[in-house]
Amino acid sequence: MLVSEDQLSQHVFVVFADDWGRHPSSCQHLFRRIIPQAQVIWVNTIGHRMPRFTQYDIGRAAQILRTWIRPRVAPDGMPAGHSVMQSAHGLSGTLLEDAPLPHVLSPPMLPSCEGATTLALNQRLLSRAVHKALRHLAPDKHPILVSTSPTVPGLFRDPAFKRKVYYCVDDFTHWHGINGEAMRRLEQETLDACDLMIATSTAILETRSAFVGASTLLTHGVDLAHFSRAAPDCSSPLAALPHPLVGMFGVFDQRVDGQALKAAARLSPQATFVVLGPVVDRAPGEFRDVSNLHFLGNVPYADLPRHVFHFDLCVLPYVVDESTRNINPLKLKEYLATGKPVIASPLPEAVQLADYLTLAAPEDFPRVVASALATLEAGPYKTPARLQPGLERFLQSESWEAKARRFLYHIMKGL
Repeated sequence: MLVSEDQLSQHVFVVFADDWGRHPSSCQHLFRRIIPQAQVIWVNTIGHRMPRFTQYDIGRAAQILRTWIRPRVAPDGMPAGHSVMQSAHGLSGTLLEDAPLPHVLSPPMLPSCEGATTLALNQRLLSRAVHKALRHLAPDKHPILVSTSPTVPGLFRDPAFKRKVYYCVDDFTHWHGINGEAMRRLEQETLDACDLMIATSTAILETRSAFVGASTLLTHGVDLAHFSRAAPDCSSPLAALPHPLVGMFGVFDQRVDGQALKAAARLSPQATFVVLGPVVDRAPGEFRDVSNLHFLGNVPYADLPRHVFHFDLCVLPYVVDESTRNINPLKLKEYLATGKPVIASPLPEAVQLADYLTLAAPEDFPRVVASALATLEAGPYKTPARLQPGLERFLQSESWEAKARRFLYHIMKGL
């Protein structure tokens, strides 16, 4: 599944996705491996829901405004300087020395995906910015459109693009705070116009492949070397917390089953429960009455292994409903790469990894956690975790490098 350098040199990727460097989404993981081989123009896009008057949304709006006023870009999309990356689903940034950068565009957009006038204006703003960048940066190359967002269907109808790829990473039609019907219409337009859909979960592939001419499955990868290198670090705030320590990392939003986590913490008061990452769209004080449950906020991606080293058990308590049924949580394989025991809700993608983790339905989650903790109490804490040979082989085959090669192969096939 190798793509020749000559083939790549004739094309330029135009990628619509979350802000470059904001957090290492699957798209950013893939293109970090692709950028050394190909020219990439990265277009930062706004979120899919209307902002609200919350601390998180106000901070996010301020970040977006800063990129519009003073955009930070690499001069030509080729290796330069540093790249700011964040941990899975929103943990705070850190510098990756000498990492290649794309050319980053941050076109002003209206913060809405609804209404014909708003959509037409955003389409015009995006199209103008992209075509100007193409004329300046890659006048003799064939542009390939890759979008993780279904909200730019007008660009998928633009004949300037040699190939149009919808990289479907989530089911946005069931996200909390989003007009599902409006999102369904936009996604259907995108599916009708794209040349290829790449789905990150089997459920997404099954529910959308009938609407596209070509589709394929590409599940998330993992940086095994990063997450398996955990070492003891007394400077971590987790080092002072009492064991056993039950942890999770990533964005803590409405898809996380907070009630199951609270119940687990109450059933196991001898354990410490820790969440690393931002809390989004949760009620203030929702967990204030659980004394052994701690929210420690953002940590740098580069530092995440030294914090997770102190975990005795990784948990992924997700609500199991239409908002989560199609997702493939990026942190699942990252949890497994730590070598720690993992308990996860029975999402379809977690079920496929059942050989390597323990599944627990929401009503069973507290009891399953308590049972796992009872087993842990029989052994020592703070010992380096070891990957079982079968799990290690599996994770090595799931590397982001391997995923990027497959991603490129499917996109470039026939060009």
